[in-house]
This record gives sequence, structure tokens and C-alpha cells, in this order.
Amino acid sequence: MAIHLHTHSYYSFLHGITSPAELAEAAARAEMPALALTEAGTLAGAIEFYDACRAAGVQPILGLELQARAPAGLPQAAGALVLLAMELSGWSSLCRLSSCLQMQPAGESFPALTFEQLALYRQGLICMTGGAEGLISRWAQAGEQGQALRLLEHLQELYPDRLYVEVDGNSPAEAALAERTRLPLVAAHPVHFLAAEQAGLQRLVTAVRLNQLLARLSAADCAPPDACFLKPTELEQRFTAYPGALENTFEIAARCQLELPVGRPQFPAVDLPQGLSAADLLRQKAEAGARRLYDPITPALQARLDHEIQVIDDSGYPPLFLVMEEVVGYAQRRGVPISSRGSAASSLVAHCLGITSPDPVRLNLYFERFLNPARSSPPDIDTDLCSRRRDEVIEFVYERFGRQRVAMVCTVNRFRRRSALRETAKAHGLSTAQIKELTDRLPHRYWGPGARFSSEAPYADLAGRYPASPYPEIFEQAARLIGLPRHLSIHPGGMVIAPGELTDLAPVQLAPKGVAITQFDLDSIARLGLVKIDLLGIRGLTVLGDVAGVIYQRTPQVYAEPLDPLEAIPEDDPETAGLVRAGRTIGCFQIESPGMRATLREIGAASVDDIMVALALYRPGPLTGGLKDAFVRRHRGQEKIEQLHPALAPLLDDTYGVILYQEQVLRIAHELAGLSLADADLLRRAMSHFDPGEQMRTLKERFIAGAAARSRVPEATGERIWQLMAAFAGYGFPKAHAASYAQVSWRAAWCKVHEPAVFMAAVLANWGGYYGQRVYLTEARRLGLAVRAPHVNHARREFCVVYLDGGPVLFMGLDQVRDLTRRTLERILRERPFTSLADFLARADPRPAEAENLILAGGLEGFGAIPGLLEQLKRGAWRSRQLPLFAFEGNGEEDWSLAEKMAAQQAVLGASVIADPLELLGEAIARSGAVSTLEAAGQVGQRVRVAGRGQAWQRNRAVNGQLVHRISLEDLEGMLEVVVEDPVFKRFRAVLAAREPFIVEGVVILDQVQGEPTIRAERAWRLEG
Repeated sequence: MAIHLHTHSYYSFLHGITSPAELAEAAARAEMPALALTEAGTLAGAIEFYDACRAAGVQPILGLELQARAPAGLPQAAGALVLLAMELSGWSSLCRLSSCLQMQPAGESFPALTFEQLALYRQGLICMTGGAEGLISRWAQAGEQGQALRLLEHLQELYPDRLYVEVDGNSPAEAALAERTRLPLVAAHPVHFLAAEQAGLQRLVTAVRLNQLLARLSAADCAPPDACFLKPTELEQRFTAYPGALENTFEIAARCQLELPVGRPQFPAVDLPQGLSAADLLRQKAEAGARRLYDPITPALQARLDHEIQVIDDSGYPPLFLVMEEVVGYAQRRGVPISSRGSAASSLVAHCLGITSPDPVRLNLYFERFLNPARSSPPDIDTDLCSRRRDEVIEFVYERFGRQRVAMVCTVNRFRRRSALRETAKAHGLSTAQIKELTDRLPHRYWGPGARFSSEAPYADLAGRYPASPYPEIFEQAARLIGLPRHLSIHPGGMVIAPGELTDLAPVQLAPKGVAITQFDLDSIARLGLVKIDLLGIRGLTVLGDVAGVIYQRTPQVYAEPLDPLEAIPEDDPETAGLVRAGRTIGCFQIESPGMRATLREIGAASVDDIMVALALYRPGPLTGGLKDAFVRRHRGQEKIEQLHPALAPLLDDTYGVILYQEQVLRIAHELAGLSLADADLLRRAMSHFDPGEQMRTLKERFIAGAAARSRVPEATGERIWQLMAAFAGYGFPKAHAASYAQVSWRAAWCKVHEPAVFMAAVLANWGGYYGQRVYLTEARRLGLAVRAPHVNHARREFCVVYLDGGPVLFMGLDQVRDLTRRTLERILRERPFTSLADFLARADPRPAEAENLILAGGLEGFGAIPGLLEQLKRGAWRSRQLPLFAFEGNGEEDWSLAEKMAAQQAVLGASVIADPLELLGEAIARSGAVSTLEAAGQVGQRVRVAGRGQAWQRNRAVNGQLVHRISLEDLEGMLEVVVEDPVFKRFRAVLAAREPFIVEGVVILDQVQGEPTIRAERAWRLEG
């Protein structure tokens, strides 16, 4: 028997190809009592491997393969060492060493550690000499025994009684060294894949890692063809010359008894008043907040507060709430717009601490949706922040808790269908044009991280089009690449805060942006019990913050703080209700997509609560399962509310008998069937993960029996209710999350109604949301707002509002002028106003190309006609930077036409500001017989032609499995959805996929999903003047 001690999973990014679970299962099948994971330079898969081994009944040994430079006095070379953790101090040593390695600058092609670094973090480690990739083997086999002996002496000093010489099969030189130094041998066959037939996939990932063609890879570039998971009998045959080396694998396994502190919360220290525990302080703060928000406090509210505090204390989480209260409080004091997200809004304690905004009591939100006693991992308290000022809050976290204790959390980037095909084709030598041709035929959306297993033939559509070599081989290899990890990147908002130095427990690495990120993803961080908080940047909050800032500066006597204008927005404003009810919400957070605007109109949304319903309705589950349609019909009184059982009525009456929120699953399980709220949430979680295991079967039996006993629900009806819950739970929306977002959406709608110019300028300054910039420019014009090019005397860095002649004017930002440097932009802002071109050139001192682009953009409007200004530049006015000695004779020259100005702005600004391009095509539209989007919407059942531009494209599958394309077609009056079946889209792809105006012809239908007038396209052609 033997144990594998030098193994790589696919977390040795683009070295190995096997998951940690597959390695653990292979060891269990081979009846190996233990298995080591020794990734190349990283510990990214360690926690996943640790759990997988324990689940498989295999002892996990955690290690690290790293590159180490030879010490002073030896040739300057680097080679592999393998280090294994004996106990927790060894784990900390591994974390620190891996962090040292991975925090080196990205320019270091082959990062390696010095012996001084090894000496700093050697406690609790066993060292193996690295096999064929180690300096000991390389020098010994090259006849440099003297160098090898001296290196072994250095290693013996670092790891006395913990140093083993690796051998792999026939290794006489290494064996001789070990005998001479009286060091033990260890059998360590490197494993990079499970079976020999997977060697080709390992070659492919190597080609991707090295950015090399497969045909040009050398044997030295790749793992050996036999670097597979050998069975114990195969290991015994391989090491017949070194039986002691096999026995020493067991000796090492016996010495490695690491027990990771998984599943135990590890909180950062919080400042506590003398004599108070974290729970005591939490209670004080929560009760003070409750008195401020709810005075007087009712017995029911006090009971809920007591219950939540007790559960939080029993779970050990008071420090988490106190940490978040500090972070959110800092953001609020600094005037950073902030909002909660996720289920944290279900907590009354969080609400009383000021962490969340929605009232969980009024909304009947269940605390157990957020935290229940059966939960094994810390709950998530996610917070959205103004994207522009998010870094201020992140910097506060670093400063408050210490940079050695804080890092951003990583996310694992995996190959998806498109990237796998691109890299495989590249490795086979296809040209850039050939690769683009292939990938352009794939949809941009795929089916999530499990996509590796979701389809046996992910390239079936392409295989029929490209049957000739080498395409079949490319498709087959690319399919095997899908799902493999590629690299780590920064999670959008996750930060981890450790009780001590983070690298005592978790390794970090340097992200391309220069910040430290953990090598563990969210799941592994949670398993270690470390506190993770999410601070996410949201442009919608930045928009609101910009509007609030303008209102505050305009009326400082009314508001004490910059964000007070947002807090003062009434939730019963009739004008805001009218805008929301009509679906005129382009630019408004979360409610501007065509489907959302249609949903608002369908339900007659006129309040924050109505927006909350709309956010939950417009989700995959309600849309595809018919629940949305049923809700709308019942809401309008067109369909009778029918409950599966009368006991469901009080639980679902407010949503017309439809399960709309995840919290309703909890209520049904708890109030109908008598499950505890903790068990009810376990049920919801199991359903949402489609977990059909033993726990689900037990909960189902308890639910049906409980419903019969508690609510007299017949078994057959209980089964139907169960199926209804199960069908919904995987796609349901948390009511708490909907409530948080609905509040932001309502405030955005209020701003659009009451501050349209400031709001649209803020939307444009922050680069919009669902749509591209052209849609928001058109929407601003629809609102009657004047939109102008970035003028040197009025524009700011980004979009802004300037009041000229008493009216608001939106000026595009100077940062949008092509090739305008930061230096020139800042000089413009500092030196203005300017009176003429010569004055501008003299004081702003732009480069000639910058001055020309500003003229073409309309940025010097009022200084003369564009042709004349360009002529002055051509004659060298930019060189003299002084007023001309004689007047330029072209000042009376006729200016460019509207079409010429629009073309120039499109070229240097990326969009026409002076007018909408469709305005130039009025005669062509009239000749075509096209009607407007507004007119077409009123002609359901009729064939129409509509002219416009595509502004948003989606590709998905209909219920029958057929591909369907959806295009948002916009004209000067509004927007209308166009549905295009795949054969029609392929026929007219060149027209429909372009961003130029076109005419579409088809029948106006009522869309089955959105219930809105929609054109079913039959043909399309370009719109030309």
C-alpha cells in the first residue's frame, strides 16, 4: 500500500484538471487511508479538498508545491519543494508562504521564495525535495552532487527531522544522496490527472497557460503522460526498488494530523465598554434604535426583538452586527448613499441598528429567512453603496480593522462555453477571424457554473456547420474544458475581516488591480467561519446621491445633511405614482427594462409596495410558470382567487393566492404544517438548491403529516401544496430584497418626476443602466430637456445641468470628447470662460487634434461657424496662441448642415447630441408607410411597419425550446418590443443586429410573457434617407 503525497487538482490553475472531490473519491475507491493536495503555489482548493476527503472517509493532508531559490553560495536557480502541514501551526506557515509567493508583482514570470522567507515560516511543516522539478533531483541527475549535498544541508537546518528526499520510480542519484545524508526517502509520484487518457486535456490547459500552440509544446512543458492517479498496486510496482519510500508515505500521513477550525465563527474584535459583552452592547443599541423608530414599543415588538437578540447571541454573531453597524454608520455620516440588499432586511435588530431600511414589522418579514438556529455559516449582511464613493468605505474598513486582517474575497473564474472554445481554437492555430466566426455563433449567456455538466454536446449547433478537421476535435476538447477554473479575480463586493492576521488562517494573493484578495472563495471563507461582508457599488445609488447633492446645495437652509433630500422623499407622492403606473421609468433603478415597465403597467403599480410586487413578479419562476399571468388576472379582477385549501387563504391572500416571495414558503411550512421557523427555512434552502436528498424526504413527510394534523389538509392536497412550493422555491425572490430595492426605485422615480433635468444628467453622468447612452439622450429630449454638446464654457468633466436664461440645459461631459487629455480638460475647467477660439487656444493650450475634436463636437459653439474655426486651425492659429492681426475673412461663412454636425458628433463623441438621427429620416419614414411605436402599440392583430433603432437585444429559448430573439425598438415617440424567431433573425441578421436605423414589418401581438403589444417580425430592411 501507498499514499499519494504530490497531487494537483484543477485549482493548480491550468496545471491540473481534476476536482478535489474527484481526487478524494479516487482515493476512497483505491482504499487509500489518506491523500495529500499540493497545488502549484496556491491553496485555493484546500478547504474544498479537506471537506471532500472527510466526506469520503479519507484523511486530508494539506500541502503546497512552491518554487524556492537556492541560498547564497549556490548557483542562482529555483526549483520545486513540497511542504505538508503537520498541524495548525503548519497550516499557518503554508498560508503565509503561499501569500508571500502570490503577492509578488505580476511582472515576475516565475515567482519563487528565498530561503530567508522559508526560514520565517517553517514551523509545523514537513518538507519533500520536489521530485524531478526540484533542484536536488536536477542537480543530482546532472552529476552536481556537491551542490545537491550543500542544498540538502541547508534544508536540514530548516526542517530537522522533517525532511524527505522524493523519488519517483527509478531515482538512483536521489537514493544515493539520501543514503549519504541519512535522510529518508519518500515515494511521491506527481499526479496531474486521474487517468492516462486525460493527458491530452492536460496538454490543452498547458497550451492555454503558456499561450502556445499545441503543436509547439515540448515534453518538458507538460506533465508526463503517466502523471495519473496510480492505484496502490501500481505504486508498489513503480517503487519496487524503494520499499522504504512507500512505507514513509504512511509515516508522513501519521505525522500530519491537521484539524482545521472549520464551522466555528471567528469574529474580529470590537470595542466594548467595560463590563459589557458584545451581546449586551448589541441589545443596548438595538433597543435604542427601536425606541427611535417605534416609540412606543409594543409587547409584540419587544418579544420579537428579544427573540432575535437571543438567536444572534446563541449563534455567536453579535460581533458581526456590531461590525456592520460601524461600517454602515460611517457611510451614513460621510453622506455616502447606501441601501441594504438580500435577506438582512428581515431582521428587526438590523433595522434598529440602522443597517437596513425596510420595516420588517410592517412588511411581515420573517427573521428566520435571514438567520435561524440551524444555520451553520454566518449570515450575509449585504450592503449597496454609491459606486463612486464605495472605495471610501472600503478604505475605512482597512483602517478600522487593520490591513493585515482585511482582504477582498476572490471569485473563481471558470471556462464557459465561449471562452473554452476561443482558447481551444487558439491552441489549435485558428486565426483571429476564424475564432471570431465561431464564437459569434454562440449566445453570450450560458447556464451557470454547472454548465460543464449541463449538456453533453455544448457545440452541437456548430458541429453541423463545421464538420471538417480540425473542428470536430476542437469542439470535443473545448467541451471538456468547460467548467475548469482558469484564474482568481476580485469578488464584486466581498470583504473578509479576521480576528488576527488573516494569513494565520487564509492565504492571499495580489489581484491585477493591486489589491490583496483571498485565495479562498465565499464558500471556503464561510467554512473557516471568517466574517465576510459585501460592500457592492451600485450606479443607481450614485445617481440618487448626485441628485440629492444638487438639491442640498440649492436649498441648504432646508436640509441639514447632503442625503436628507432622499430621506425626505414621500412615499405617497401622486405624481411619482402616476409615472410608475404609466411605466415611464427609463433611467429608474431596477424598473426600466421593457419587461419591468410592462409589469408596472399591468399591475397599475403606484406605490413602493407595488414596485416590490413587480420586482418579485418579473422573475424566471413567475414568468415561465404562468404565476405572473395568474397574479395579474386576479389583481384586475378577471379571475377568481382559488386556494388549494382554505388554510392557505390568510397566507396568500395579499398575493391573490400566488406564492410570490420566498418568505411565503416559510409561512406555509410554519403556519400550515407546524414546522419550526428554523426547519421551514431549511426546507426553503433545500428546495432552492433542488436537493432531493434524505433531508428533503424527511421534511416532506413532516410537512404533509403536519399539514394534516394542524390544518386538516388531506394528504393529496398536501402533496399538491408541496409540489407548488417546490416548483417556486428555486426561482423565488426574497421579499426583504424586493423591499430594499423598491425603496431605491421609488426614490429614483420621484427624482425623475420632480427633478428631471438633474436626474437625467446624473443618469447620463453615471453611464446609465439597462440601456446605452443614446436611449437616455432620447428620453431626455422626450422630457422636453435641452441637450447640448460639451461646451468649453459650460460643460463639466461629466454630464451636468447648467441653468441658462432661467432654464435647465444638459451638457455632455468633456470626458466624452475623443482624445481629450486630462491635462487639457483640467486647464479648460480652470481657465474658462473663453471669448473666442484664439482666447481658448492661448489659455487652454490644447494639442491641435484636441482643438479640432472640440470644434467638431460643438464645444466652441458661438465662436464662429465650424468651417471657419477649422480653417483657422489649418492656418496655424493654434501655433501663435494669440489674437490674429487681422480679422479672419471666413467669419460669415455658412455653417455646416444639421446632418454634417450630427455625423461629426457621432465620430468624436460616440453619439449625436444636437439631434436624434431619426429626425433626419422623417421623409424616408413617411415614404415607407411606417407608423410610430406608439401607434403600432394600438394596432394589435394588424400588420404594421415601424422604423427605429435597436437599443437592447436578448436571445433566449421559448417554452417549446426554440430560439427567440427580442429587440427593443426605439423611435422618437417611445419604445416597442420586437420578437424575432430564429430563422427570421438569421435571414435578416445584418439588419437587425446592426445599430443603424431599420424598418421592421410584422403583426402586432400581445406578448405571452409580458402581456404587452409586441411586433412578431417577418422581415426587416435598412432605413436610408
